[in-house]
Amino acid sequence: MDAATNLTHVLLCGGSISEWASTSPDEWRARLDLVAAAAHNGGAAWATIIPNGGGRDDDSESVRELLISSCDGVRYADRVVVLARHGVTVIVDPLADGQTRIARASAHITKSQLSEQRLGAAVSAPAPAEPDLVIILGSATELPQSLVWELAYAEIVFFEAPWQQLDAEHLEMAIDDFT
Repeated sequence: MDAATNLTHVLLCGGSISEWASTSPDEWRARLDLVAAAAHNGGAAWATIIPNGGGRDDDSESVRELLISSCDGVRYADRVVVLARHGVTVIVDPLADGQTRIARASAHITKSQLSEQRLGAAVSAPAPAEPDLVIILGSATELPQSLVWELAYAEIVFFEAPWQQLDAEHLEMAIDDFT
């Protein structure tokens, strides 16, 4: 891939919190490596993974705990950050409601400082920029509720692949479409 594509941040939206909670530590490590490798090959230094479906709050917390204990993740607010192979920083945000994500991000910005740029930075944090490319696992006829803000300026690619069947080919095709 040509790093001159201006791809800096990839967001993957796939699977439900329930599916994530049933994903083993080995499967999570493989998934994080897969996403990091694809992002790196596309020239990106950041990748974010969010669910496209809901689940229970205790499932979200168990995903966070698994990523911290088994994948060398570090908690960052409601998210977990993993420095994956290839030097790509992967953010896993198990919050399935995009409106709640925006509300929580805006709660840390004073009313006098609230702007589109500050809110975008807070929603994407700790990534330094909003996603350039959003890859959605699911139907192109439905946008996940977890994506509200992230779709404003990003390119979108849909794959009708389930979370458990995501592979390198899907991610490479999405990045090729972006370029």
